[in-house]
Amino acid sequence: MSPRKQPTNLFKLCIKSSLSLINDSCYRIEKSYTEIEYTDCKNRVYVLKGFLMSTLPARLFDILCLERGCCPYRGDPRVQLNVLIHPKMSIFRKCNIDNGISQHYWISTIPWFTRLVVLDLKFICTDEILEVIATHCPLLEELNIVSRVDVCKSPINASVLIRNVSDVGLCCISILKQLRILSMDPPRNEKSSRIGRCVTQAGIIMLLSELPYLEELNIESCDIGSTIIGADINIGPLSLRKINCHFASANGIRKLIKICPHLKELSVTHLSANDKDSILEEIGASDLRLTKLNTSFFSYTQSLQRLLEVQGAYLTHFSLWEIDQSVNIDSIITIGLRCPNLTCLCLMTQSNNLFIPRFLRRPEKIFTELRSLTLGNENFNLEKILLFFLDHTEKLQKLVLKYQTKLVFGEILLCLLQKSYLKNINNLWLDCTLEVSKDIIIQIIRSCDTLTMLTVDLSEDTCDILDYINSNNLDLKLGGY
Repeated sequence: MSPRKQPTNLFKLCIKSSLSLINDSCYRIEKSYTEIEYTDCKNRVYVLKGFLMSTLPARLFDILCLERGCCPYRGDPRVQLNVLIHPKMSIFRKCNIDNGISQHYWISTIPWFTRLVVLDLKFICTDEILEVIATHCPLLEELNIVSRVDVCKSPINASVLIRNVSDVGLCCISILKQLRILSMDPPRNEKSSRIGRCVTQAGIIMLLSELPYLEELNIESCDIGSTIIGADINIGPLSLRKINCHFASANGIRKLIKICPHLKELSVTHLSANDKDSILEEIGASDLRLTKLNTSFFSYTQSLQRLLEVQGAYLTHFSLWEIDQSVNIDSIITIGLRCPNLTCLCLMTQSNNLFIPRFLRRPEKIFTELRSLTLGNENFNLEKILLFFLDHTEKLQKLVLKYQTKLVFGEILLCLLQKSYLKNINNLWLDCTLEVSKDIIIQIIRSCDTLTMLTVDLSEDTCDILDYINSNNLDLKLGGY
């Protein structure tokens, strides 16, 4: 049976109770005045704040701010924040209700945050706010500066999104030399016209060159690798550990490796028909010690095999989205032999050559450390290939199965349950093409003692499954597509 929901621990109960009492006090103060900017209102807020600061340890204010969502405040969020902000706070992450707070408030409040190590102002940041952050938060190691987005109507009656962070703001935070993780907006397409401020590729390159310890740059829908490769100025070596490159070439990858010699995670997508093997050879010939390698639109070739011979011992995560029907059982065995420390494998193929011969000599001790397996998506016998993997691993915790063709999958799941292959599974994701009956789903829930996430096409049985989960007080979530 999936695990039961556990009662809230004493610490969380204390946090929720404390927040509830603080919220009640803040709300009474707020409702005593028509405007929270009145001096008397501010004084009462400061009295409450002083009482809390003299009563509670400073570290607890970090947690109270982080857990604000568990006990929503029904008044003006500025009143609650004024009480909870502590000069020794090390972490501040905004809540959704903070998005409506004015820029003026943040500019006047951020100077309190002189000890911050982590600051998340997603959908709040502007250039003016970044200027204040740069001046008063010198210890920051993690920062989210995704811009506030305003909406206005264009002359043709269409909604236009206006961002508020530009290269000016990036220039301000370039003095935060301790930054290790940064999240921000994608750069403007130079060929498009936009209203408002936008960061550019040149601004991102400038910022990268100024932050010596930056390990992770998170930009949604941005090809960071190609941005670095296409830089007009000489940069590097950088400390980045994680890069994605969607328009890869052999020369570009060679340049990228030289600029980012400390890479640990590399995602490469090859969208043209040329030099796939050259890209893989550049990675294999480098001094990188990758722990995570994602390859999309590649083939399983001798070049990939040689790369795995060199890098495989270091890899814990490997993903191959294959396009040329080059994957067969021998290549899977080679992956297992060359990558003995794999904990996560994603294999997407439509290869007709992927089948298990009648007299296959099965190697010992491959995929023994595998915790997560993603397998898809057509033209091979899903049951037999899945059983091949499950025969070799006893530690599997997450299983994702994708298939493009409708397939009755209930009997296969029963077989897996009978052989105890799913005994450690906590996350099971089945494509909507895999047909499973309600009775078998309930049997899965009953048989998997650690299952906490289940994604399956329930169609009209959703309510029955939810009733079963709720009536048995199970700590099980149903995912969606």
